[in-house]
Amino acid sequence: MQDVTPFRDQGCKFCREFWISHSDQPKLIGVSLEYQCHLYRCGVCQSWWEYGLNHPHVIDRELADAIVADIAQSSS
Repeated sequence: MQDVTPFRDQGCKFCREFWISHSDQPKLIGVSLEYQCHLYRCGVCQSWWEYGLNHPHVIDRELADAIVADIAQSSS
């Protein structure tokens, strides 16, 4: 079973604030139809956020790279 990191422990205060208030971080990188999500990247802490069918959450670099590749392939 995968460990769940509480929302308050993900990213930084700037990118967490984006989802609940007004912040300019993270920035939308693109939309992936394959992964059915929006991909965001925080310019402050460099965390990657996936916002798909569930709530927004931080993802690891490996998954982010796969989603970025899908976004790039879809846009070409």
